[in-house]
Amino acid sequence: MSLRDSIQSTTLRRLALTGPALLLAACATLAPPAGDAVDARLAAEASAGPLAYTQAEALLGNDHAFAAKLALVESATERLDLAYYIFSDDYSSSRLSQALIDAARRGVQVRLLVDYFSAYKDLDRFSWLEQEGQGRIEVRFYNRPTREIVRDAAYLTTSCADVGASGAACDDAKRAAIEARFAAGQLTPDASDDARLAGAGVFLSGLYGKHPKLMAYAITRGQAIDTEALSASAGDAGGDRLDQLKALGKVYFRARYLGGVDGLRARLKLAFARLAFAEQVNPVFETVGNYLPVERQNDAQAQKDWDYLTEFLHHKLLLADRERLVLGGRNVEDSYHMRPNPLAQKYIFMDTDLRLDLGAPAPVLAASFDRLWALESVASLEAVRAQAPNDLLENFEALNAAQVACDEGRDTACVDRELAASFVPLEARIARIAAAHQAQVARYQDDYTPEVPGQRITLDPGAEIHYLENLPVAGGQRSYGARHGEEAAGGKHIQSLWRSALKATCEAGDGGRRRVVVHNAYLFLPANLLQDLGAMIDGSRPCGGVDITLLTNSLETTDLNVVNLLAVWQLKALADHLKETPATAPRATFRYLEYQPVAGTRLSLHSKVMVFDQAIFIGSSNADVRSLMMDSNNGLFIRRAPDFIRSYTDWLDGVIAQPGRTTELTASLGRDANDLATERDRLVDRLLDRYAGEERMTPEQRSDLKLRLQAATGEVYVLSRKILRGDAEAADRFNALFKAI
Repeated sequence: MSLRDSIQSTTLRRLALTGPALLLAACATLAPPAGDAVDARLAAEASAGPLAYTQAEALLGNDHAFAAKLALVESATERLDLAYYIFSDDYSSSRLSQALIDAARRGVQVRLLVDYFSAYKDLDRFSWLEQEGQGRIEVRFYNRPTREIVRDAAYLTTSCADVGASGAACDDAKRAAIEARFAAGQLTPDASDDARLAGAGVFLSGLYGKHPKLMAYAITRGQAIDTEALSASAGDAGGDRLDQLKALGKVYFRARYLGGVDGLRARLKLAFARLAFAEQVNPVFETVGNYLPVERQNDAQAQKDWDYLTEFLHHKLLLADRERLVLGGRNVEDSYHMRPNPLAQKYIFMDTDLRLDLGAPAPVLAASFDRLWALESVASLEAVRAQAPNDLLENFEALNAAQVACDEGRDTACVDRELAASFVPLEARIARIAAAHQAQVARYQDDYTPEVPGQRITLDPGAEIHYLENLPVAGGQRSYGARHGEEAAGGKHIQSLWRSALKATCEAGDGGRRRVVVHNAYLFLPANLLQDLGAMIDGSRPCGGVDITLLTNSLETTDLNVVNLLAVWQLKALADHLKETPATAPRATFRYLEYQPVAGTRLSLHSKVMVFDQAIFIGSSNADVRSLMMDSNNGLFIRRAPDFIRSYTDWLDGVIAQPGRTTELTASLGRDANDLATERDRLVDRLLDRYAGEERMTPEQRSDLKLRLQAATGEVYVLSRKILRGDAEAADRFNALFKAI
């Protein structure tokens, strides 16, 4: 497997932080007092807390959780702050969107933060939502393309004609022109001029729209195109704007048949498929890098930015009037807000949220959202449209249809007529969205009946609650992942606390049994958790009296097979390590269980819950490499709530006890490598069918991808064995290699 070595950045881009954000970042880097106690971690790293509250309860049922969110929105009087990785366009999500619109129209200020890479495809819907809010709904996008990525987009799409040069002088002229435009201070982060650099905006639209054909067109366009119109008002479909789209259509045709768009498109398609399996260097960059000048291919900061292209907003938060909140694992989608029913088209997720009523506004908690909202890597909807206009993306099928209808594009006058007749401007697209929204709201109300909440688990009076986050900021600078053992220094406060809580659980021996429960959907342990759990189980960390339970999805219940495919080799490494390691001190017991399918449903675990004896974490962070190294995350750490924790673990024990609901696989984790390889190869073909889409991949491409994944499973096993023996270099390499899984 040809994976590039990790490249350390020599220049970190300073973020423009607000005053409170800078104070938090500074205090988060302070080392806790000796002993690494949980109290010290919370004091140094929590975003807010301890939080006073009047009542709280766990939300185990999807309908119960959705009703809680609706209640918060419908009762809000001043402001609503929301942050979600997924905010879908489906039945329950339309109902929530309508509630947000209604709130805005009665005077509530609504701020919605979504993930750029996930939400870009729905740019028009978010424009509609802002419009419906009548000035009181604002949508922003997390992890915008950095200046380095925009600069590369300009390099990729600038032609010789754009700079008035040809032959050997072209490359130098392009470099000079682009560098001049990107000179320090000439372009602001929100400057629409960025999108007017050759076809940069078109390329970025294809990149974030996951549209290889549009990306390939932008790269191979080979001619000067005035793309200024693409940054203009998206609703202006007349005059010059339509002429620009006609010109783009003609040039696309020439690039397709004369410049090899199809070949590049196939390579980009493969690159997007490989994103599902992850690479040390972003696979899209690996594909397009061949079209960049050598110095850009080797630019450390640019490579790092590409490497973190898919660093997602993974927060799940709804905060009303700064004093009532729902957070946990659920996104905004039918899969999280419905029971199994004919309206739900995907998995139905089993998840865990917490509803918390604080009784009064909590300024520090509200400030944590303000900090997230104000990050330099967050872009307004207007800025997204300026930098990556989506009009050609939204009309691309019409362009292709015009080519087919007009003698494969040879009759250019015909193409112009067909495109003019089919082009859909933003206003018309928004009108369609509005109509679809009303239909979905009506269908939800008419055809779906929520279940009455079942078992209720309420929080003990006097419990101690802290709010924690993983943020891409540390010490006032943009952070990229975290080095092994230095989680807090990288802004990864959740995993930092988890490590302290595991250590404290081992040290709290009082003669009774203590429990660690990892109830988590995607269990592909980062190096630190693998090392900690391994030490607890093999006795190298004295941990007598502790019982560890890992409960996660099986291949049959997960929506992300690749996680299980790699994790099984990590678990084999753990099992083999335990066989070969004699206990030198009292050690924890260990069992591993997986959910099994339920007949007639597509239930899948999505919870992110960690129990540490007398403490519990409920939030958005998975027990996987990605949650440590890449995404933002949030959650609540709760202590001094014995009844709540006992009720939750009793409920979970009841689920485990149901015949056929889960299966314990502890004894089979160390099974023969040949059996695992056979199972892996069968699954690879299924994964290729899923991630490569409907377009046929060549046998060579399929073979290449299979070889890469086979090599990756070997890397997982070898590096995991080294991590369990305390190898810090292997830990950093493991986290770097598999962070995008």
